[in-house]
Amino acid sequence: MISRELGGLLADARSVLSDDFELGMMNSVPVGYSGRPLGADTPADYVEFLAKANGGIFGRVVVFDAKVVADSQFYADPLEGAPVRLNRDEWFCCGKIDDDPVFLHRETGEVWGFPDTGVTWWQSEVFRRFADDLDGFLLHWAFGSGYQEISGADPDDSWLTVLRQLRRIS
Repeated sequence: MISRELGGLLADARSVLSDDFELGMMNSVPVGYSGRPLGADTPADYVEFLAKANGGIFGRVVVFDAKVVADSQFYADPLEGAPVRLNRDEWFCCGKIDDDPVFLHRETGEVWGFPDTGVTWWQSEVFRRFADDLDGFLLHWAFGSGYQEISGADPDDSWLTVLRQLRRIS
């Protein structure tokens, strides 16, 4: 379930980005998706998110939009020799952090991914739970202190500027 807090942050971030051309070039919070319905196997939390924002680029955190998500499910395909075995029946790829895919567990709604360990994601043995649900994932990793962990507090990271303007970090 997408919280009122996250819905408000999406709207506020959209406003900040529309007021600052440079920030809007690097980041994106589109209005909600109102196109044709997605497949019945699309997780409810992701569909609910799309109603608030049709995907988003939150600096290094990306949530795929409705047009891209179907073609991005190849990330969940099993790969020979990969230490972590994925499959489309269990996992739904909803976005990425940098180049590393992020997955919703279809049964539990938990968000899982491959933290940056210095190896290509599909070669990594480290696959961890990032959050209990998509809402919690975005509140922490895109709109909270977790983003600083991802970005390394890079002073040139434009999403950090957005987070400061939203008073999410200092």
